[in-house]
Amino acid sequence: MRVKSALNSLSVKMCSLDNSLFIWKRNGKLEGLICIYVDDFLWAGNATFKKCVIDELQKQFLIGSSASESFTYVGLRIKSFSDGITIDQTQYASSLVPVTISSARNMQRKSQLSESEKTAYRALVGQLNWMATHTRPDIAYDTCELSVAFSKATVTELVRLNKLVKRVKNESLQLFFPRLHSFETCSLECYTDAAFANLPNGGSQGGLIIFLKDDSGKKCPIFWQSRRLKRVVNSTLAAETMALIEGAEAAVYMAGIIKQLTAVKDVKIRCLVDNKSLHESLLSSKQVENRRLRLDISVLDDMIWREEIKKVEWVQTSHQIADCLTKKGASTEKLRGAVSRNWKKK
Repeated sequence: MRVKSALNSLSVKMCSLDNSLFIWKRNGKLEGLICIYVDDFLWAGNATFKKCVIDELQKQFLIGSSASESFTYVGLRIKSFSDGITIDQTQYASSLVPVTISSARNMQRKSQLSESEKTAYRALVGQLNWMATHTRPDIAYDTCELSVAFSKATVTELVRLNKLVKRVKNESLQLFFPRLHSFETCSLECYTDAAFANLPNGGSQGGLIIFLKDDSGKKCPIFWQSRRLKRVVNSTLAAETMALIEGAEAAVYMAGIIKQLTAVKDVKIRCLVDNKSLHESLLSSKQVENRRLRLDISVLDDMIWREEIKKVEWVQTSHQIADCLTKKGASTEKLRGAVSRNWKKK
């Protein structure tokens, strides 16, 4: 509360959509912002913001250490370059320790985990989930599946967990956030996908990833998700529809934050799906047979009518970046390429 009070006295306002994000504007123009995680600050802004806000905060609070350009923030290694910023958790990944499994235990694949194995399993999945959330969208599905399996986990899941740790250590990934042109030309690009009934008890997995994109085609990954859809559905179309609703709602939320940060009044949202039936249902006046599904499609129709979503487009599965967020064994190459520095648009 003391920090928030100090920020308020310096005319730094808390974002109404994210209470860890604080904004400083002059004459309606964004000149600086601060992200707070517990007692760690991450800030960006111009010289005036540093003088009027950051320097004043340093007079009021004891700052243990500070760094810029290249530093580690809550386990994230952040590096600044002339063309953008990279973020990775390579050092954090190197600290992960697989669970020890004896040769004899390794042969008991269907055996339930012991209490000590469960404790180690839960801790390691938690560490991987931290990475999947912040810098490793390529392991989001595997981490989610291992997390869901915890209550009935066997040695089979423990072996899979260790394999995932090995993969994370061997395959590093640096997220790249290129310098974009002005916010006035930016839009949001949201890829959504679903795998029908591939989870226990008839559940389906949904996945999405959202990019902030400028008019030159450069884009920054700003949000991704892989999780079980909220209800059991009875068709691929229904699963894809629910995944699209979740993606569209997440994109509208992100657009709301961008509007608060900037003077931009309209952030266009473009959603991309690889299910033709869903795309055609949104273009046609003909109603689908399933009445529950009609309600879901009407939600999307309403979002399009109110122009919260600019358009929903169909893409080939080979171009569906969210594919690996929904199923086991799917190639992560497209996703890794899209969020890293060396990706080239084809």
